[in-house]
Amino acid sequence: MQVSSPQLTQSASPFHITSTQIELFHQQGYLIVNNLFTQDQVSQIVERFDPLFKTQFDTGIYPDEWYGRPGLSQPNATQQMTGLWRCDRTLASFTLSAQIAQINATLMGWSAARYGLDTCWIKPPNAPAVYFHRNNTYTSCIAPPSTVTCWVALSDVALKTGSLEIVPGSHFWNCTDKIRFLHAPKEDYRTPLWQAAKEAGVESPQIVPIVLPPGSAVFLHGNLWRGSGHNPSETKIRRSIAISSLAGHAKFQLPGIGDGYIFERYRRQGSLDIDESYYPILWSQNGYRTPFLADYCEDALMADQA
Repeated sequence: MQVSSPQLTQSASPFHITSTQIELFHQQGYLIVNNLFTQDQVSQIVERFDPLFKTQFDTGIYPDEWYGRPGLSQPNATQQMTGLWRCDRTLASFTLSAQIAQINATLMGWSAARYGLDTCWIKPPNAPAVYFHRNNTYTSCIAPPSTVTCWVALSDVALKTGSLEIVPGSHFWNCTDKIRFLHAPKEDYRTPLWQAAKEAGVESPQIVPIVLPPGSAVFLHGNLWRGSGHNPSETKIRRSIAISSLAGHAKFQLPGIGDGYIFERYRRQGSLDIDESYYPILWSQNGYRTPFLADYCEDALMADQA
């Protein structure tokens, strides 16, 4: 079953989350917030993508994950890059923002939030589908294995450009998932969803295509099922950036428990602590924020309000 993306109750400021919005998030597993970024901020972010995919990293550090390389991949391949903050300080000023981390933490009921993942998604015309999946599947080596993602549209997100699709309430399902390569599946990209729904005893999952203008966002619970079909447009590119948080008190599971191929690269031998050098604390109720961030980059969203 597929329905249109609904309008949700909004607060006066996109950075102030109300109790009604928190309740909606917990009930449905997602929350739409309009006008989170200004058009100027959207432009600042998009301008950095072309240099990045040409291997022009202003820090000299490569990202954690990279798909869709010009000249190496198919022209219609979806471009994805994860670990943006490590290679570009302009993007870091958004993805390490205390404002986004505070919203993520507030929705989850955490007293602090640390960086989890930051990823850009660029779907050119005729780009293939992306498998349905749950983000928490990719962080199960973390305790608690729980994430929340701020997914921001950087162009018009609509059915005509291969909209993000979600299944409201699926974060409550009792089902399993596995890590898989998400790009360009040979089978129906919704196959993992159908399998999970059957396991959870859900006969007709309600698939909601998210429709957003540039700068607006949808916040996604880590257990919510999401994916996207191919971009049927002949001319339009769909761009977005996803900013995920972990709980500030999160630690690693014991070695061998859970999955998380990116996170495991930064595990310190003999310790379950998550190193703030790689996964900094971005916001906390007591005011703490990992100290090196002040010198690494500005907070673009705080600076805009100053």
